[in-house]
Amino acid sequence: MVMTVYGIDVDPEWLLHRAIYTVLIVLGSYVILRWYGKGINHLLSFLGSRRTISHGYGIVFKRITTWFLWLLVWVVVLRVWAVDVTAIWTTFVSLLAVIGVGMLALWAMVSNITARFFIWFWQPLRLGQRIEIFPEALIGEVVEENLMFTELKQDDGAVVVIPNNFFFQRVIRRLPDVGKKVENE
Repeated sequence: MVMTVYGIDVDPEWLLHRAIYTVLIVLGSYVILRWYGKGINHLLSFLGSRRTISHGYGIVFKRITTWFLWLLVWVVVLRVWAVDVTAIWTTFVSLLAVIGVGMLALWAMVSNITARFFIWFWQPLRLGQRIEIFPEALIGEVVEENLMFTELKQDDGAVVVIPNNFFFQRVIRRLPDVGKKVENE
């Protein structure tokens, strides 16, 4: 049995099947992504307890991957409804390209992000490590890292927020941990 809605012939059985598929895909994805989120949270807390990863990195990673996975879910739903997603993908990629060009125009941001990747790669400093920066004589423990800044907690409890590209313009001395120094004496 075919119905005509606004001059378009529509098969109710086709509509029902697509609606059921959509509900199953969205609910299944919701359950899987909730499980994924909890798994990522457990992994981040485990890695955070060992000081191998910053809490800020974990949040950014989780958000980006979750948004990407939801985007894929909605592309699948659109395909179920026989929508051509080529134009959507083209628009999305073009939008990303425009954002990328805009980011390149902001030197400070790009410089800090690039510096963060070099810090990850060469590891001149790490979370939990005590450092001193010359000639400013900033001394403290690295307590947080993100794409733009590194936070240094000084002995008086003050936190200094330092742009990542600063570490490539200054001399850094790695200091022994205060707790280990006291134990040895």
